[in-house]
Amino acid sequence: MSNLGYATLFIVMLAALLAALAQMGMALDEADIGRFSIWTGIASVIAGLPMMLW
Repeated sequence: MSNLGYATLFIVMLAALLAALAQMGMALDEADIGRFSIWTGIASVIAGLPMMLW
């Protein structure tokens, strides 16, 4: 995979992480602990992907 491909992948992953963080904030505002836990897990997996892919 070229450097442009890696850059594109990391930009998409960053956008997904930011979207997950926004969902976590919305869940906290609504005091929905179950949904917050799910989005925390999703954000954790997204944050760990670069380490797994490297």
